[in-house]
Amino acid sequence: MLGGGHQLLSRGGKRARLIVAVAAFALLAGCSSSPSAAAAVAALAGGLPVSHGAHPLDSALVTSSPDGGFYTDPTYLHFYYLRQVQLRDVEPLLSGSEAIEVRSLSGLGPLLEVVVTATNPGASTTAVDLTQTVLESSQTSKLDPRGVHTALQRTYYNPIRPIVVISSNRLDVCSADVNPGAKVWMVAVFPPVNTSVKIAVVDSEFVAPKVHGFYLPVAKGAIPSRVPTPLYSQDVDHCIQILNES
Repeated sequence: MLGGGHQLLSRGGKRARLIVAVAAFALLAGCSSSPSAAAAVAALAGGLPVSHGAHPLDSALVTSSPDGGFYTDPTYLHFYYLRQVQLRDVEPLLSGSEAIEVRSLSGLGPLLEVVVTATNPGASTTAVDLTQTVLESSQTSKLDPRGVHTALQRTYYNPIRPIVVISSNRLDVCSADVNPGAKVWMVAVFPPVNTSVKIAVVDSEFVAPKVHGFYLPVAKGAIPSRVPTPLYSQDVDHCIQILNES
């Protein structure tokens, strides 16, 4: 789900029932954070091609209302880059049980990383949540990579949601606050997918899903500046657990 209130869409199976207790990692010099977690975020945020004239691959407008609908604030999402990353770069950001389960994806290929910026030109703070977005396609059944056979593997593809999200603003119930006039960087890492199929990032809050961006091929484009630090991380199963309790 992007913006607005929080709505839980069941992930199904064992993973949706896990109680995962993971705090956000504040990756600041001098703050207590796991060296392996800091290295993982550095791997996800580093090595991206920077061009001051970079244009987003696609953009989307999402809205939220601080007063229940009378006043509406716009927030613009810009999708800049897609690339493939290794499972080992993500594992240190996950809780013990989730880190164990995600290893079931070994052998299916690299994970998919999506780099997004959220810009708020409005007058009130908005919340952007990438944890409830999904990957879809006109050939959705072909998005799953070859080798998906076990029940545990299939829970990552029903639907395909991020495994972990990192943000340049602290995550609050897995949403990043975007203050008026501010820009927040977000990175969502999805399970391995078949990249020969045209991929869409979809807001699954709506009955008729709203498509936010199409990407093909992977590794096209650049980002307008380096991803800033500090960065904060939260695994998505923890987000689902918080939403279950609210």
